[in-house]
Amino acid sequence: MIVAEWLDIKLTLQRVDLKNLDPYFLSNNPLGSVPVLQMNNGDYKNQVDAILQYFCALNPEGKLVGKDIFDWLEIDRWIAFLTGDFHPPFGVWFNPGRYTTEEDEESIAAVKAAATNRIHKVAAVLEKQIGTTNNIVLGRRTLLDAYAFAMVRWMDLLEGGFDPYPNMKRFMDRMKEDQQVQNALIKESA
Repeated sequence: MIVAEWLDIKLTLQRVDLKNLDPYFLSNNPLGSVPVLQMNNGDYKNQVDAILQYFCALNPEGKLVGKDIFDWLEIDRWIAFLTGDFHPPFGVWFNPGRYTTEEDEESIAAVKAAATNRIHKVAAVLEKQIGTTNNIVLGRRTLLDAYAFAMVRWMDLLEGGFDPYPNMKRFMDRMKEDQQVQNALIKESA
């Protein structure tokens, strides 16, 4: 939604109840993942990183992607990091019961603790990447800033929140000041 705001792409939003997925929704999106983009021809496309790149292709003047092959390498590398390294341990942290066959509190707590350790490991990598800049890559706003914002805000749920991560905190504060980010958050909560 942030990338759509930055690129002035109009979206019609529909909330999905992830606990009670509609059979029609599942027939078009068997894993029940969100977000899903319904194309004008009725096709459904999922995977947020692909959707973000599609939006950027619709409006290349928005300059949220790379200028050359080396920029694209960096963008793709950090998309892969966010998708494959940063996001997954939060999935475990939010739903630890999915990752054990045990149902006792001790086992669930152990899974959550392992996820927390992994979150801090990948957060340290992102903290270093942000460094003294205000962006994830290329020293300017890219689709990665919007993508990271959606996940980095979960850090505040952990004990200590952003205290160990001043660069991420600065990044998040700057993003929250952006009027288009604020617009997207308002639309998300509506």
